[in-house]
Amino acid sequence: MWDALFRPIHDHLPLWLLLLPLLGAMVVSVAKRAGPKAVRRTMQLHSFLSATLCVWLVVAYEPLKQVNSVEEAALLGPLQRFQFRDSFEWVGETRTALLDRTRRNGDRQAIEVPIRWGPDIRCEVGVDGISIWFVALSVLLVAVAANSSAAWLWLQASLVGTFVALDVVLFVACWMSSMLTVAWLMAHAGDSQRHEVMPQLLKRSWWGGWWVMLGLGGLVVALGWLRPFANRLETPLVFSIPELLAGIRQSAMSGEHALIWSSVNNWLFWLLVVGFTGPLWLFPFHRDFVEAFASAPRGLAIVLAGILLKVGVFGWLRFILPTFPELVHQYANGFSTLLGWSSLLAAVLAFGARDWRRRIALATCSSVSLSLLSMTTQTPEGLTGGVLRLFSHGLTAGLLVWLLPVEEPSFARCAREMPVAMPPRWRVGLMRFSLFAWIGLPGLGGFVAEFVTPFGLFQQDFNAAALSLATSGAIAWMWVRAERDHPDWSHSNWSPRDTIVAAVLVTLNIGLGVAPQFVVDRVQPSLLMLVPVDREVSATPSSAFPAAEVR
Repeated sequence: MWDALFRPIHDHLPLWLLLLPLLGAMVVSVAKRAGPKAVRRTMQLHSFLSATLCVWLVVAYEPLKQVNSVEEAALLGPLQRFQFRDSFEWVGETRTALLDRTRRNGDRQAIEVPIRWGPDIRCEVGVDGISIWFVALSVLLVAVAANSSAAWLWLQASLVGTFVALDVVLFVACWMSSMLTVAWLMAHAGDSQRHEVMPQLLKRSWWGGWWVMLGLGGLVVALGWLRPFANRLETPLVFSIPELLAGIRQSAMSGEHALIWSSVNNWLFWLLVVGFTGPLWLFPFHRDFVEAFASAPRGLAIVLAGILLKVGVFGWLRFILPTFPELVHQYANGFSTLLGWSSLLAAVLAFGARDWRRRIALATCSSVSLSLLSMTTQTPEGLTGGVLRLFSHGLTAGLLVWLLPVEEPSFARCAREMPVAMPPRWRVGLMRFSLFAWIGLPGLGGFVAEFVTPFGLFQQDFNAAALSLATSGAIAWMWVRAERDHPDWSHSNWSPRDTIVAAVLVTLNIGLGVAPQFVVDRVQPSLLMLVPVDREVSATPSSAFPAAEVR
């Protein structure tokens, strides 16, 4: 029964999470002919199915699962980091080639082996201990923010595709699709300032995407230079992210290729650093993000701050830290200084903001800076604290934005929902809870990140650790002062959906604060692979690498 009904879903969970929103968008387009109630039921069913698959994926992921073969262990390590992998040919084809093999007795034998001809571009998906939490955050926040538009389902598919993509081309395509969908939603639901602020936001994001495309394309070409293949007339271009990163890491360690790699690694490093860091909107380039966040409708603001802004940090985790550990360590002091001052100055600017949206936007820029700052330490404590800060911030910022009064009552609400009475003291209590969770009180979501991060920073740079603590103190002081200025809820109703959303986000915040080990157990094995080790210990025989040629 299990194999017949559930095994086809269990073995392909990331693929189902990618395809389900696309199927849902088509169903919603058809359901519009039956009226708003049919669309509402369809969106509710889609949210339930997506949440179920997402919880299943998190529970089914095995962080300490062993690899299946010696060749895979030599290339990717002893643990099977990327799981639930599906791969479909996209560009290029598989052909057979004759290779000569010499036996021990001296006889030569011709054997047929399958090889890839042309660029090996695939629709390949899978997850590791890091990406499953970004996927979960994407599904949750889109379910919270979505209204009856099918564009929200396309946005969910694009965000999930960005985090489950294991092919360079698919990753870039999904990231670009996310930015275009956000621009479309902003154009149809933003306020009167949207036509002025959105082009600047989109321009910066697109520039970052083009820099990333150049950097990742350079990595693909560099692997073709570095890695030798026996009995091959041409070197295939590998776009698979796990094999690409592992191949460059192993080939760069060998003495014969170290000189070639040293001549191009700085260029590729800075292309990716600029491409992934630019869309983070760090100080002093925060203005466009703050204006766009203030002009966006409530649901889109949640997605902007909670997940889309963090794709750049995910790019650091996926590409920069595992590929350029020496360069990150070389420039660590400079990164620490810039990110530390960026986070502190953004927190200081939040004091002068009188609008709740602008306070949240500036505090978000500060929080993302602190997350990236802790990751550049390349220590287990810094990496763990940085990732936990990203997840706790997504839950807290989503709750805080959701509690703010909605100027356009029809947005993100179903037309037939009946408003209910909500005493102001309950809203004030929920607002205080979200602010305490952002500050990091014990037992709430942000506490573990605030507690663990300084240990990683003090190992790397005392000045950066001091800036981090100063920033956390400034943000806490800012929220304590802002709490006295309660929003005006006199013209904002409270619906049953508001109650469900607030209950879910409050529960997850408390769960992350009380039982963070459930998250740490799944994310830490993948993070430990990003911690640099001694070169002599990490080196593996280059003869094992050609085993990854056939995927």
